Amino acid sequence: MRREVAFRRITHLLIALAPLYYALPVELPILSVHRWTLVVAFFLGVCAFEAYRLKKGITFLGLRPHEKNQIASFAWAAAGITAVLWLCPHDVAAAALVGMAFVDPLAGELRKAKGDSVAVAASLAVYFTLAFSVLFLWEWRDGVLVAVLAAVGATTAVVAERTKVRFVDDDFLMLVVPGAAMTLL
Repeated sequence: MRREVAFRRITHLLIALAPLYYALPVELPILSVHRWTLVVAFFLGVCAFEAYRLKKGITFLGLRPHEKNQIASFAWAAAGITAVLWLCPHDVAAAALVGMAFVDPLAGELRKAKGDSVAVAASLAVYFTLAFSVLFLWEWRDGVLVAVLAAVGATTAVVAERTKVRFVDDDFLMLVVPGAAMTLL
């Protein structure tokens, strides 16, 4: 695996740590601010960096060639992370974040190595398993409800990963679409 691909894959996996945000106290004692200000500051910081990067034409390790002159996947991921942390119930946000963190890189690698059908089947199975585990352990809900939520999350995430939308990266779609679908159930 090339260095830039490995860097992107590792960065993706780190997104699974985003639910640790919920472990922070709602009122941050040292800063005397609400924790949501951290999410806003994170997103604004990423936006400022991305605007500067685009203006100067900067590229770096992990940036794909087609992202040189358009909003990069890391900025889309930051938007998706911010959206689900802010707008979804905690358990749903955690399931969407963990699912996307593992399934997006898995789908990419399996598609290259084993083909599309294996990538889809494995992605559905892994996302379902991760989402089911997170949802069940987070709230201790009824197993049937958790299975339905996990199935909806897995299906919408895989569809979002496979759907190509011009200028909108699947990193954003794989967070927001399943997060919204599971929230609306």
